[in-house]
Amino acid sequence: MLLKWIALLTFLTGSFTVQEHSSVGTLVNNFTVLSGEKDFKDEIPERPFQWEITKPAGPGLQGYASQTSVFPGKKLDLYINSEDSYKIEIYRMGYYREKGAKLVTTINNLSPNLQGSSQDGKTMKANWKPTISVKINKSWKSGVYLAKLINSNQKESYITFVVKEKSPKAQIGMLISTNTYQAYNNWGGKSLYGYNSTNKEAALTVSFDRPYNNGRGSGEFLAYEYNMIRWMEKKGYSMTYFTDTDIDNGLLSKLKIKLLLIPGHDEYWTKTMRDSIQEGTNSQLNLAVFNSNVAYWQVRLNEKDRLMVGYKSRAAEDPYLKTHPKEVSTKFRNAPVSRPESEVLGLMYRGIPEQKQQPLVISNPTHWIFKGTGLKKGDEIPGVVGGEVDRYDGPKENADILATSPVRLYGVDSVSHVIWYKKPGGGKVFATGTFYWSWFLDSFGHETFAQPNKQIEQITINALNGLLKN
Repeated sequence: MLLKWIALLTFLTGSFTVQEHSSVGTLVNNFTVLSGEKDFKDEIPERPFQWEITKPAGPGLQGYASQTSVFPGKKLDLYINSEDSYKIEIYRMGYYREKGAKLVTTINNLSPNLQGSSQDGKTMKANWKPTISVKINKSWKSGVYLAKLINSNQKESYITFVVKEKSPKAQIGMLISTNTYQAYNNWGGKSLYGYNSTNKEAALTVSFDRPYNNGRGSGEFLAYEYNMIRWMEKKGYSMTYFTDTDIDNGLLSKLKIKLLLIPGHDEYWTKTMRDSIQEGTNSQLNLAVFNSNVAYWQVRLNEKDRLMVGYKSRAAEDPYLKTHPKEVSTKFRNAPVSRPESEVLGLMYRGIPEQKQQPLVISNPTHWIFKGTGLKKGDEIPGVVGGEVDRYDGPKENADILATSPVRLYGVDSVSHVIWYKKPGGGKVFATGTFYWSWFLDSFGHETFAQPNKQIEQITINALNGLLKN
């Protein structure tokens, strides 16, 4: 009953098997091979539910999706380069009784498919041809999906995409930070950062039409977002998922959710994203930010959302400086944009601490958010603060400062804050001001740095309860 064969399909130059896993629900059963064919000579062994990568592949096995997200019933093209025969296992990521993912379908016996090397040297666009078209079954639940590529040598890599919804019943919307994934991605030699770009020169534009070099093809997903998702789904919270691109395209204003939750390092927003999130969270929509350095850089999405423009420190060269000054790709807080992130988040990004991990220091233990924790003023929870940190610098009457944790930034003593922030229009914000909060809810993949903490968990539960109240 675990596995049942549902089809032996023939496409173009050959056939391949589609394997349905009946224990995990109704699956996609509509695929079209656009290049490559079935290879009977080199069968790849089944390893059901083994979503983790144990033998990372190099450039000889990589891929990317045609969109960051897709609605059920629509098609998603996968672009794959493989020097060897391979198969694809598609997983929905979550908790699933500690398995961490649900295998939804397998596409077996695909032949080698070499894409060539005609990339665009300016945007890093791969210029590959689509390999396989997948029609997403309407039964697929909203979430983050990893398509795991496995070749005949058992080398593996991921392709990441999100399944979204038009009319979700969930009260919580989970924002996946795909702009930030691409900003740090240096596939082809360039990212929006000098440190991992050729000749230490950052690109001004980067294409979404290329694999992620980081996260073994998953981008930044496994850094913070996955931990938060695992914990939220373990606790039974109902969520709908979408990406930065979706908000840029107006999806947020169409959803009837109560809470927008940002679990990742969502550093790069477009003006449309900023407008939509700021307008929504001023009143009817609450906001939870379980990370830091969010909404820091303004970027633009062009070419049907497949090209991100980010001049950053070279903003003086951005042609929009003269034609559309409010859309210049610079820090939101900088002129001529002049929209500090604190207007949305309450907090402001302040920097990278000299110490990798510092304790979270409780400063307001009588606040209702600490109910059930047993915490007292000055109590410390080791290791929670670090990576990058935010601080509250606004009027004291507008925010409840819950934790004030000493940090040292660029040779100067400072602090990182956790806040409960009430906006004038009625919107409520909970913001943690650190990268590592989710690791203390679920430490998967980061066990060396963190373990689940009951007090952090209780604070999080209290905060979510407060944000979900009418």
